[in-house]
Amino acid sequence: MLAAFDPQAFRWGSSHAPMRETIVILAVLVVMAAVCALGVRRLRKRDRDLARVSDQWQALSAMGELCPAGWQATITLYGGGAPMPADAPPSRTPPVALEWKQFDRRHGALARRLWAPSIGAALQAMTDDRLTDIALEQIEQRSLGRGDGS
Repeated sequence: MLAAFDPQAFRWGSSHAPMRETIVILAVLVVMAAVCALGVRRLRKRDRDLARVSDQWQALSAMGELCPAGWQATITLYGGGAPMPADAPPSRTPPVALEWKQFDRRHGALARRLWAPSIGAALQAMTDDRLTDIALEQIEQRSLGRGDGS
């Protein structure tokens, strides 16, 4: 025979988990959420970062993205007995000078010179210099936005 169902006797969720287990489960959930947030942040940063520049084609591509209004660069190689400019850093090997200009609608052309031990290092220093400018511009924009009461 089948017994009649008594809704008063049946209770869903009548047993309670100990407080210690509840705290452990919540702690695990918080750690998992933090790991997911760090992963998403890392993926976003990785997508923004440009690859290291090692040749002129990568430099052309990277600087084309970083300087939408245009740019120009001149690389000067100094031989062993060549006279060095006054602002050249002391080095055992002849350095590479890279003079580059960033064209901007607001400021016209911004010219810079940097020194490096090789052409690849000079190209990388140029893109790093521009990335630093962009980061500083973003910081300045954020600080101006907060200064207005936001």
